[in-house]
Amino acid sequence: MGPVVRIDRLAERELLISVSGELDLHSVGGLQDALDEAISETGEMVVVDLGEVDLIDSIALGALARASRRLRESSGALGVVASNADVVRAFEITSLDRVIPMASTTAEVLARLRASSL
Repeated sequence: MGPVVRIDRLAERELLISVSGELDLHSVGGLQDALDEAISETGEMVVVDLGEVDLIDSIALGALARASRRLRESSGALGVVASNADVVRAFEITSLDRVIPMASTTAEVLARLRASSL
């Protein structure tokens, strides 16, 4: 079974995408669809909560990197919530943690995104 993906509006220009399960080649489509929808809907701040993700592979990391680039090109931003050590490590190994703001809570990621957009 693929990941469960849900989109919630946090504020007028802020969306939260919550994901649970595994994100790999066979299941990344749900995340990609949610990212595309969020970018076209808000174009500003998108937070992806990976707190319930058990596994993430390079295909899913690539989808997040592309979404981050698309948002930056339109003066938006993408942030990630992650607490699973393996998920955090995947971001560190690929250096995506240097490009995409990360934290262990949604509030912390939003604070970083808001501060960087000033």
